[in-house]
Amino acid sequence: MIRILLTPFRVGGKAVMRFNRNDGGPMAGYIAYTSLLALFPFLIFASALAGVTMGPEETERIIQGLFKLAPDHIIRTLEPVAREVLGRPRGGVLTLSAIGAVWVASSGFEAFRVAFDRAYKATDPRPVWVTRGLCIAFVFLATAVFLVLGVIIIAGPLILYFATKHLSLHIPIGVDTLRYTIAAVVLSAFLLLLHRTLPARRLKTRELWPGVIVTGAILLAAASLFSVYLRFAPNYTVTYGALAGVILTLLFFYVAGAAIIFGAEVNATLSDERAERRARRENPPSIDDAGGAAD
Repeated sequence: MIRILLTPFRVGGKAVMRFNRNDGGPMAGYIAYTSLLALFPFLIFASALAGVTMGPEETERIIQGLFKLAPDHIIRTLEPVAREVLGRPRGGVLTLSAIGAVWVASSGFEAFRVAFDRAYKATDPRPVWVTRGLCIAFVFLATAVFLVLGVIIIAGPLILYFATKHLSLHIPIGVDTLRYTIAAVVLSAFLLLLHRTLPARRLKTRELWPGVIVTGAILLAAASLFSVYLRFAPNYTVTYGALAGVILTLLFFYVAGAAIIFGAEVNATLSDERAERRARRENPPSIDDAGGAAD
């Protein structure tokens, strides 16, 4: 019983050591840099694409809904700049900035791919054009997830209002959180696909869920602690001045990248432990080996 209770701590400790050994921190820092670098060009690309398919008004509402998912201090930093950037006229979806955004954002996914391969001790035999093409495909998939989340967040209250007003249905208290639950499911599916597709070593889907769950728990805890810390320690502007918002945004992206990489290390740790147990079952120590070890 005690051994079962201690399992998460043992696995977590091993995953932390693997994270440090495989340069998880520097990789997360690179992911944070590329995320911030590509964020606004990516917003231009995603909003232009959404504007073509949904119309500019619906795109504006989607972006408003998505900003509600971020911590308050991140919103205050990004939202004014995003509105200024998105408010300028653009020549179309396939602008030079959009192409640059796709390439830079794909570099972030490339960092995830390398980090996953390090975690799973895999050497990728695929050529560069295949791996880079896969990362670019994930940029477009991330755009789709971006739009789906926005639609869920915006459409949720409208559906509930329609059901209450016109169908005379009684909506229980707390049902509004369903839209955030659906959003969490969409994000979890995206993370699962990252772990399933990017690394050269392919684990079974059921073996990937522990890392996805750990990543989600870390992100949820980090967002909560982030807000609490900034509420009780508001002097960060004294340290960083006008750059405080940018530093906080980078820190948020860093934690998110580190959480995803750490999830891969958890999966790799569990996979190695399963392999060790399987090897012991298939090759149990002989009596001679045990006697020799005792001597």
